[in-house]
Amino acid sequence: MSAIHETKQHGKQSFPYTVYGGRLPEWLSGFPLHWHDEMEIIRVTKGSMIVGIQNKDYILNEGDIALIQPQLIHCIKQDGNRKAHYFNILFRLSLLYGNNDVCADNYLHPIYTGEFIIPKHLPINDALNISISPYIRRLAEITLSGKDRQELMIKSCLFAVMHYLSSSVEPESQKDQQQRNLYDKLKKSLDYIREHYAEEITVERAASISNFSASHFSKMFRQLTGSPFNKYLINYRLETAAKKLTEENAAVSEIAFACGFNNLSYFTRAFRDKYGMTPHHYKNKTPPG
Repeated sequence: MSAIHETKQHGKQSFPYTVYGGRLPEWLSGFPLHWHDEMEIIRVTKGSMIVGIQNKDYILNEGDIALIQPQLIHCIKQDGNRKAHYFNILFRLSLLYGNNDVCADNYLHPIYTGEFIIPKHLPINDALNISISPYIRRLAEITLSGKDRQELMIKSCLFAVMHYLSSSVEPESQKDQQQRNLYDKLKKSLDYIREHYAEEITVERAASISNFSASHFSKMFRQLTGSPFNKYLINYRLETAAKKLTEENAAVSEIAFACGFNNLSYFTRAFRDKYGMTPHHYKNKTPPG
């Protein structure tokens, strides 16, 4: 993830849909808080992991599903020392839209805007999980097959999934709307961190980006993200450093300084506390095969 607002093109512009596979911690240590305009469906195929959506963490075990509406802030984390295999499906709801489309107007667009709230966590034995799992597995199988000319089948599966989800939506409450407005303001500060994480960032500066006082911002930030601001900033820098260590041919000290750590000893200690190994060991570990 290169930004809190992820602008990466998922799939083709003409067909905005894709499926990714992931393994924690072999392939990645996690995804920090981010958001995007796509709908996202995550299904765990082995092990256990944590998906944080807004300010709540959900533990997903094998067969569980997480549903993330467009524009919601979310993250992926390792569940303690447990490993996990999963896949996530990302697609733009506009893929299922048409002109003067009653389905878009009555079902899909309200989910995109947040007027309708869908369930966020579906345990394996949940009735909705049981209804949509065959279509989600089929979507993953289509991608793994590598076959072309599957667009109609993909859209038919997505329509089936959205049909079942639309039967379980709840209208956005006034409290939900107020929280959404707060998150929209918070996104500005999170975007600022993404752009300036290598620089010195104070609570006062981050608060001013969202037009809050420092004290109110600190309280709101912890409430909405589940983390104090300074802890979040350090964690974001560490996760960025971990990504650079595996992808860039640069010295550990160079990466540390590029991620906002001016003290190499502190960086090494904080990195070891988070990842259970030094940055040097992390950089030289065997890549996934």
